[in-house]
Amino acid sequence: MKVRADSVLVASVLFTIALLCLVPPSLANALTGRNKMALAALDAGFRAVARLTGTLGIACLAMILIGLVVTWTGFIKHTRSAWFVMFVLALAWAFPVFVLPWFTGHWVVTFPELLYSAIYESAIPRFAVESVLIFLLMVVALLLPVRSFFGRGTSGAAHALSPKLIGGSVVILLMVVIALLVWVHTRVYEIPPEMLRSWQQMPPPPPPQQ
Repeated sequence: MKVRADSVLVASVLFTIALLCLVPPSLANALTGRNKMALAALDAGFRAVARLTGTLGIACLAMILIGLVVTWTGFIKHTRSAWFVMFVLALAWAFPVFVLPWFTGHWVVTFPELLYSAIYESAIPRFAVESVLIFLLMVVALLLPVRSFFGRGTSGAAHALSPKLIGGSVVILLMVVIALLVWVHTRVYEIPPEMLRSWQQMPPPPPPQQ
């Protein structure tokens, strides 16, 4: 059976990849607070936070399951209501839960330093960059088949993607990734000597009072 590479099929695959990428962090949050012995060692405040994190993880897993079901039962069949469901899922759930917190905090590192840490360290910077990329993948999956859902006279018909368009998009994406890697590797990350010696210097005396 030959499957035509239309925009809705490609968008469905992108949605599936994005949602599956959110499973590990959501599962880790869902398991938080399930160990009663570990909770007993925490004070009341941290115990409440752990339980809230576990509840949030379970809710995220439920949203991921809903997204996968809608993608492969309604979205793939060009159902407009399924497109609106995925729109709400991306903008009202994925964005405020996984993306917005990284923009509301105060970052003390530059973008190249953040990208460098995301590549070479398995820590918070990597999760932040991954969350933004996953959300952008959802946005692309929403915009790619817009004509298939809302175009005039389409009646739900799929718009085939030409091989040249697919190949050109892949080449552009690879060029962007290579450019970012070259930028990271060629940029020098140094701490000025005066900053290294700053802890050894006494603070300046306060001005004399008049």
